[in-house]
Amino acid sequence: MNDTRNRVLVPTFAALRFATGVSAWLAPQKTARLIGLGSDRQQPFTTQLFGSRELTLAIAITDTASPRLRTRALQLGLLVDTLDVVAAIRGIRRQTLSPTGAIVSGGGAALFACLGLAALTGQSRATATVT
Repeated sequence: MNDTRNRVLVPTFAALRFATGVSAWLAPQKTARLIGLGSDRQQPFTTQLFGSRELTLAIAITDTASPRLRTRALQLGLLVDTLDVVAAIRGIRRQTLSPTGAIVSGGGAALFACLGLAALTGQSRATATVT
């Protein structure tokens, strides 16, 4: 059951990360506006930096040849997504992030953290069932 769920969850999660990364690279200013980030001149660069991270994690979690790589990528993704949620909360408290930006970017990070946790949980249960 969990293995079947992960067959759907992991590619969907990877596609979301991939789409986020591609949009951040191809249209950094538009992506920054959509997620509620500021509009100063350096913003496209910052958006592309997080886009690079999303693309890398998307590719790593779809690697079916290396279950260890997939597990590590899901763990690292969970870490960065959790840190992104913390950053959004800090941005609201310090008034350096708009409420919309906090909801979209922090909420997106929370969603990705939940998806990553679900994928890790499903993967752990599938591995335990096989052994």
